[in-house]
Amino acid sequence: MNKIPESILLREPISKGVDRTWEIYKIHFQGKTKFQDMLIADTAHGVTLFCNNERQSSELSQLAYHEGQVMPALLSMPTLPKTALVIGSSEGVAVKILQDAGVEHVTHVDIDEECMVACGEFLPYGYTSEEIIKYTSAGSDDALKIIFADGKEYIRSLLDKTTRYDLIVMDIPDEGPETESLYNEPFWHEVKSLLTPSGAFITQAGNSSLWRYKTLKKSYDRMKKVFHHVTYFEVDEQDWVWLVGHVGDVELSIEQMQTKLIESKYNPQHIDAVSLSRSVIAPKVIRTPC
Repeated sequence: MNKIPESILLREPISKGVDRTWEIYKIHFQGKTKFQDMLIADTAHGVTLFCNNERQSSELSQLAYHEGQVMPALLSMPTLPKTALVIGSSEGVAVKILQDAGVEHVTHVDIDEECMVACGEFLPYGYTSEEIIKYTSAGSDDALKIIFADGKEYIRSLLDKTTRYDLIVMDIPDEGPETESLYNEPFWHEVKSLLTPSGAFITQAGNSSLWRYKTLKKSYDRMKKVFHHVTYFEVDEQDWVWLVGHVGDVELSIEQMQTKLIESKYNPQHIDAVSLSRSVIAPKVIRTPC
């Protein structure tokens, strides 16, 4: 892959016929892994990770995104999970938040070792290179274990075993041709079978804006068919929505979630009691039947 000139304007697809343009100031890393094209560069949002020309995270917004990736589940579950499985999330920020919140054992599965290693070396957030080496060699009883594998295949490898998780987190790109098999009902039924009786599954599920909401609505409707109930969660400071599928029948009120927020060992910077009360209300376009 040829080196990108320092003055390039990178075009990121947003929706059909709509792009977002990023000015690249300085390139820290560029390469093609077995699975994707990678670019880590300085932008107006600080050090920014792009995969296949799509912004994955940046210094400016990464914490808002990753708090959204895990906190909605932690706040809407009846009790704090002791075990968690994280699929994707190469940067490692979501894992660190789970640990800070008090989750005792986390298994982190990511398909792209080269991507994770580059993130550890060049991103100023998430795992360090030393942590990646340490946690990759950790044992199953350690607080954190990194495994380089296909997340879907890893899930399926556990279906005939007794392993169960209190929480499963899926942090992968938006639904599209390459990821649609990770957003369908059959796969989510497999995920559900690996959860404990009061467990939960959280996934990034798209964007609620009128020009992008269709995949989110499909995911919302599908998840309601698979899980006992679904918690919708949208963080104002960034682009994405998360859906939490709950196995058990305990559905917490907003007041109960606000209490859990106050009691949380991890104090989020982008979620408070006021924003939480509106974050869990899906917009009309999502709630309206097709």
